[in-house]
Amino acid sequence: MSSLRSFSIFAVLLTLVTALAAPVAAQDGEIAVTLERGVCFGTCPAYSITIYTDGTVVYKGERFVAAEGTRTLTLEPEVVEKLVAEITALGYFEWADEYTEMTVTDLPTVITSVTQNGETKQITRYAGDSSAPLALPYIEAWIDIVTTSAQWTGVAPQFATLSGFNTPVMTLERTACFGTCPVYGVAVFADGTVVYLGMDHVDQLGVRVAQVEPDQVEFLAMHTANSGYFGWQDEYLNQLMTDQSYVYTSLTWDDQFKAINRYDGDPNAPVGLVWFEEAIDRLANVEQWVAG
Repeated sequence: MSSLRSFSIFAVLLTLVTALAAPVAAQDGEIAVTLERGVCFGTCPAYSITIYTDGTVVYKGERFVAAEGTRTLTLEPEVVEKLVAEITALGYFEWADEYTEMTVTDLPTVITSVTQNGETKQITRYAGDSSAPLALPYIEAWIDIVTTSAQWTGVAPQFATLSGFNTPVMTLERTACFGTCPVYGVAVFADGTVVYLGMDHVDQLGVRVAQVEPDQVEFLAMHTANSGYFGWQDEYLNQLMTDQSYVYTSLTWDDQFKAINRYDGDPNAPVGLVWFEEAIDRLANVEQWVAG
């Protein structure tokens, strides 16, 4: 299902792309955004992405990727402008230059940079440093999504594990369907922080951060665990009808972690699972970003 999941998220985002894989002779714009993922003790994909203000995207694959070497594509310049503006609005230029404390070793380092109005800010984040802003790894994932880098890396961002050691209590991810189903993800943390990442067919694309009451997070997690979440199947993928979306949830509670993939047409899925998905939406108030 991993390949299907990658396709469902990234295929719809190709609407943002105006030309694919054709070599670009020169860039008319300055560098706007960069992303570089380093090696780890394992097979973490190592690659870099450079986005220019004119929409040119240059990917360079190094190790453990589906495509090594250089690939290019072109985005609409308005997409790049929005990407820069949204990242800046989250406070990127006010964050520290480095989050590199190694409480756990052998994890990758991710380097990003953003240039706005002639000023460039670069941030280095070690994946094991829990002091980094919660929004930062989701910004990194958004850069991957906007540039559809999974077509070259062979790996799509996994929403439940994006934040590294800042483990969310629960996550929800809704993928594309044959239509205009909203495509987005939500991560909810124990302190009440909510991180939303809008990907397609939503009013608000990109990353948003909000706050809810920690007691509400605790209650929903405890109720869902007591309802049997950790005993349910990992997948409910029976397709009585085609072209529906997939819904991915995860729950971390009482030293347990579980993720469930549900096809939104499988009648065998527990009623409590659908309730949990909808409860995350209500808790995070995603309507403010999805419906406008």
